[in-house]
Amino acid sequence: FERLLRHFAILGLLMFSSIWGLLAREGLIALNTYSGMSIEPTIWAQAVGCLVMGWNVANKEDLEKWYPPAFIAIGTGFCGSVTTFSSWILHVFQAYGNQKHYNRHGLHNVMDALTQTGATIGMSLISLYAGRALASILPAKPVLVLFERFQHSIAPRRTDKQVNGHANGEPKPRQIHADSQVPYTRGPDLFCILLGIIFWAASAVLCGTYEPFRHVTYAVVLSPPGAIIRWYLSRFNSYPISKRKPYWPIGTLSANLIATAVLAAAFVGQNVGRVTGVGGGGVHTVEGCHALYGVQEGFCGCLSTISTFAVELDNIKPRRRAFGYLLGSYVLGIILCVLIIGAPWWSIGMMGSCVG
Repeated sequence: FERLLRHFAILGLLMFSSIWGLLAREGLIALNTYSGMSIEPTIWAQAVGCLVMGWNVANKEDLEKWYPPAFIAIGTGFCGSVTTFSSWILHVFQAYGNQKHYNRHGLHNVMDALTQTGATIGMSLISLYAGRALASILPAKPVLVLFERFQHSIAPRRTDKQVNGHANGEPKPRQIHADSQVPYTRGPDLFCILLGIIFWAASAVLCGTYEPFRHVTYAVVLSPPGAIIRWYLSRFNSYPISKRKPYWPIGTLSANLIATAVLAAAFVGQNVGRVTGVGGGGVHTVEGCHALYGVQEGFCGCLSTISTFAVELDNIKPRRRAFGYLLGSYVLGIILCVLIIGAPWWSIGMMGSCVG
């Protein structure tokens, strides 16, 4: 029972943290969307997510000693939802094809796409390193110690044998696996489960009852499933087939490519058509447009990740293997966009009723 409770606690924290990760991404994109911007605004979401991820990785040991699911909540839930691989690939594909119809020739399209590619990868890796450096200035341990003292001050007194499982009273290190059986965290586990369910349910109620926010609330409601599926897929990284080729983390790769394919399909459904307005090739209601946007930003944005991708690129050795993983993920993502978006774009057009 305790093991199952811990598992659902992780899912609850993923629900909670992915919602806030999605909102942080949407806020950063809105803040950096303006006339004359020189690069896609998602780059700031990628940078912030990787910065927090670097801090999280550097504090992993302390976070797992305090409460193991906390590391997963910050890294997989929040950082993985702030950053997005699928949206980045879509923007690069649009730059290659000049979908926004700028007055430029093919070489300039390629240079624009490469600029977005290099800037995003560069900012992500730099932010990851900056986050690790930040951890030496602002470590998690002092804050966690305060939490521990507060917890001990309100917790009922127990014998050393009850708490640590040692008859001689010697303390047992409180570092455990995220799925391990830990009786003395039943309270926090139940709290995390309720926290996730309440926030997800509240988002669904808000989406159903308050129409003006639906361009955001659809994405909020769809963000937890994306993050949870990505967490399950990440377990494939520890499978024997992945360990034989550790330079191809199949869990992360699968999540990123599946998200890219689904996002490309939603993008086609949202934008296909020759002209805008009445009589256009795309036939959608406002509700349908908001729902498709929610699939793109919420589900796909949280299913794919740049922050974990950046950590893997930094960890893979030798560097040529890391470059191969980067290039393979990038090329496969672009190919998916060409196959799914290219045909309707070049035969029908992408100026349907959801444009704008």
